[in-house]
Amino acid sequence: MSKFKVNLTWLYLNYLIMNIKIIFFILISVTFFSCKKEPGEGGFASIEGKVYVKNYDASYTILTAEYYLPGETVYIIYGNDKEVGNTVKTSYDGSFKFNYLRKGKYKVYVIGEDPTKPYLSFPKEELMEITITKKKEKVVLNDLVIIK
Repeated sequence: MSKFKVNLTWLYLNYLIMNIKIIFFILISVTFFSCKKEPGEGGFASIEGKVYVKNYDASYTILTAEYYLPGETVYIIYGNDKEVGNTVKTSYDGSFKFNYLRKGKYKVYVIGEDPTKPYLSFPKEELMEITITKKKEKVVLNDLVIIK
């Protein structure tokens, strides 16, 4: 083979390798930048609050006690999901906190009793909808008041 053909082959191989590198870089860039992060865990924001309970008698006519409720389960739904994303238990003072959230919409709720149907003991959720707009935002909710 002549020296000229060897040089052309070498140039062609370099050209192919360079094009493959460019295509690979473009694919990686498109994949990385096109990923939209949905609401949920993996960020630096948080949602916190307290659960407050009002205890009534069996007919729901007389308030017997009211206090911040320890050990109650609080639920969070991420974005437009239909299922619960996570749960936490309230602390001794009724407080709760969902950490490491990304920007987006959330629903936080706790379940109490429905006083309008005392004979059926139907559960009733106390729900708050929240939007986190900043990367490190700390959202403090008003008390979630439930009836037991």
